Amino acid sequence: MNPPVIPLGIEYLTHSLKSHGFEVAVLDLSFSGDPFFDLESSIRDIQPHAICMTVRNVDSVLYPETDYFLPEIREYIRHIRNIKDLPVIIGGSAMPADPEGILDFLGADIAVEGPGEESLPSLLNQADILRQKGKVIRGDLPQSFCPKRGRDFPYKDYLEKGGLPGFETHKGCSSACAYCMEAGAPRSFRKTQDVVCELRQLADQGFNHLHLCDSEFNEDLDYSLALLEALTRENLGLKWALYMKPGNYNRKLFELLRRSGAYLVTLSVDTLHKDNGYWKDVSSMVRLCKASGIRISMDFLTGFPYEKEGDLKRSLDFFRDTAPSEVVVNVFIRLYKKLPITHIIIKDLSLDPYLIRAKGNEGSLLAPTFYNHIPTEKLRELIGHDPMFRIAGAEKVVNYQKAP
Repeated sequence: MNPPVIPLGIEYLTHSLKSHGFEVAVLDLSFSGDPFFDLESSIRDIQPHAICMTVRNVDSVLYPETDYFLPEIREYIRHIRNIKDLPVIIGGSAMPADPEGILDFLGADIAVEGPGEESLPSLLNQADILRQKGKVIRGDLPQSFCPKRGRDFPYKDYLEKGGLPGFETHKGCSSACAYCMEAGAPRSFRKTQDVVCELRQLADQGFNHLHLCDSEFNEDLDYSLALLEALTRENLGLKWALYMKPGNYNRKLFELLRRSGAYLVTLSVDTLHKDNGYWKDVSSMVRLCKASGIRISMDFLTGFPYEKEGDLKRSLDFFRDTAPSEVVVNVFIRLYKKLPITHIIIKDLSLDPYLIRAKGNEGSLLAPTFYNHIPTEKLRELIGHDPMFRIAGAEKVVNYQKAP
């Protein structure tokens, strides 16, 4: 809720369901004073045939003040059960963490893992499957479409509290980062004209300050360049922030980003990548961002098993020399069941002292579980008073809130 996130996935799903002939009612409980009452009232008034719930995150992924969202979501589903016997379908970006485990914990009927734009309408048309409790459906990659935006949610409430409308250019990622749930997910790129159509709708309604919801914008350089050229021709007057990864870039990319209204790039960087080419890309992308007048921040994940303090010192010196706008340092690695990094850590009993498990849930990786061997005090000592560095979790703020 800081800032509140406009639920883009539900907007996309709502459009898809309506285009398949379904009647859809959206219940947004983000600002509800009594969400259980509002949930019950809506069910009794609308009399739906099924309820779909999005699970955006298992938890807030930050330490030490970690918010664990699943117990509250479970209470909503229990409340639904007390009101009416309805199929409850869950989905959302949290599902790849452990679809079977999340489904069992929440007590829903069916889970959709992956994109739901094509899978959910198909599922809702199959009454026999809807009653198969405990079933996990693998989502199909969606066809490109131009969704109707700003119709189903009170954007005003979000904007007043610092939220921004988001948008998406593609799904999936070709990278193989051992700590990321989206690594290796199948890719699907939207048609550039559909993305431009969506952004034109938002701009026409006065929503021209946006953030990108892709994992990283530069998954495919040719696609990124084509989209930016289309946005530049359209001249929508946008101001937007995005994530990128080292690689897949050239000078033209940053020139077009600036001309399209991009003002902040957050580069995702980690110390699992050891090759010099990776770090040369980081340095070059910082330089090109600066030359284009774009602010660049780093989300820096470090402190992996078997890394030494000297490795961290060299990384911090690298950033001091490269001088991005900001470096957010995270030394607490969230472990989820399906991640390769989790298997490495759990198998090595010598690393067990560095595990931080949620009390009362020591046997489950669904509950917040972290690996950390760099104490926060040591990190503060290494960073010193350099204002370029910020420790992840020390304050609940996202990068675009810090940017001018």
